[in-house]
Amino acid sequence: MGESGIGRRVNILLIEQDPAEVKAIRDCLRFSEPACDLIVAQQVQEGLRCIDRESIDIVLLDLMRSASSGVQELLRLRARAPEVPIIILTGLADVEIAEQAVRNGAQDYLVKGKLEGNLLSHAVQFARLRQAFRTELEEMSLRDPLTQLYNRRGFRLLADQSLRLARRNGRDSVLLLADMNDLKVINDTHGHTQGDHALQAAARAFRTSLRDSDIIGRLGGDEFVALAVEAHPPGISSLMKRLQEQLAGENEYLDMIITLSLSIGLAPFDPKESPTLDDLILVADRDMYEKKRAYREQRDRS
Repeated sequence: MGESGIGRRVNILLIEQDPAEVKAIRDCLRFSEPACDLIVAQQVQEGLRCIDRESIDIVLLDLMRSASSGVQELLRLRARAPEVPIIILTGLADVEIAEQAVRNGAQDYLVKGKLEGNLLSHAVQFARLRQAFRTELEEMSLRDPLTQLYNRRGFRLLADQSLRLARRNGRDSVLLLADMNDLKVINDTHGHTQGDHALQAAARAFRTSLRDSDIIGRLGGDEFVALAVEAHPPGISSLMKRLQEQLAGENEYLDMIITLSLSIGLAPFDPKESPTLDDLILVADRDMYEKKRAYREQRDRS
């Protein structure tokens, strides 16, 4: 939900109905470092609209309802903005509800009536640090350590989300499934270190050829996958041309006897037919198998 650079003003969304409590929170944050801008919403639904509209760094949520409804509101906020830390504000009698909220993903809770500037300011800073650390750990768990592309889990999470949006907005996309040719031969001829370099080179070629909005992953071994978001099948030839050009440049850098190449299968996503991610992978896998067979036949003839 925006940058969290040091020195930048912190945008805090406060979801609170009581004007007196709003004033108390505003007074507590008046001299905080870094400086804070307070955005106030009376209801969670209004807060969700603020999250969509504004760059929010942290949410202060007043839990003044039952345990079940309060936690449900927390979960709604987390679903809309999982990267934004949430601090619960609660009354002294509702500490048990607040603790339940923390077990469901809130970063911390503070008891209203016992707030003062330093306490609230420190809670905000620590919540942001903890959330940044959690995000970093989650990001690490979604990345392939060798290529820094998304791993199978990371790719599926992001591709499923992207396809849902494409389905809702009626936008085309194209899935690419690629298998590196002759990785075993590269390993046997040049060693596994050079094989790792070849995999990294293929990853660089994908990253350079596709857009930042596209999702690229390594499914494992010598298999790569990419979802070209909002790409039209007739225009995919230019993407393939860029990819081949990048692979040619990587081959010059690698300087191997064996040429680095990929067999790539394609599967278009038509929002009217609305195929699943597994459907697309199956179609692309069949196409890739045919490309792989043609490659081997040509290699064996040479």
